[in-house]
Amino acid sequence: MLERISALASARPYVSSVLTIAERAGFTLTQVAGLSPDFETKLSAAVGPLPGSVSRAQVNGERVIFRIGPAQFWIVEPEAGTTPARLDGVGAVTPLTSSRVRIAIAGAPAREVMAMLAPVDFHPAVFTPGAVALTGIHHTPVTIHCTGENAFDTYVMRTFARDVWDAITDAGAAYQF
Repeated sequence: MLERISALASARPYVSSVLTIAERAGFTLTQVAGLSPDFETKLSAAVGPLPGSVSRAQVNGERVIFRIGPAQFWIVEPEAGTTPARLDGVGAVTPLTSSRVRIAIAGAPAREVMAMLAPVDFHPAVFTPGAVALTGIHHTPVTIHCTGENAFDTYVMRTFARDVWDAITDAGAAYQF
């Protein structure tokens, strides 16, 4: 079996006294889609409650679910997760783990940094923990998940991971205290 090597293997985490930017490896990302009338019922029986809209994530234990389209979901869980095995007969299942990189940014200025990069309202009253945005950074499609008051995970296609990493760390460079 081939060893998975991150597209950010040569990138060093960015750490200052107020901001941290690092890759968050060690996850499984599975996409599932379906067209049958009972698709969402079957899916929720397999993985738990589903998010009602594309703007919110649903956390079910260690599993995080994003609705990325009308009948399409991303399921993120630790590497040892069991979701793919649970989805037999539920819908069309596509493993995406090797095609995405997850970049975490956390700290007091994280919202300001993200606001420099993506056309999203990152105000804490609007983009609250659990919020999700399907947007772009540096002309690249990304999925941004607010994981805490001043913490975000950004999912980016492996091909563009280094470009998005550079954009985020360049924007964060203003906070080197």
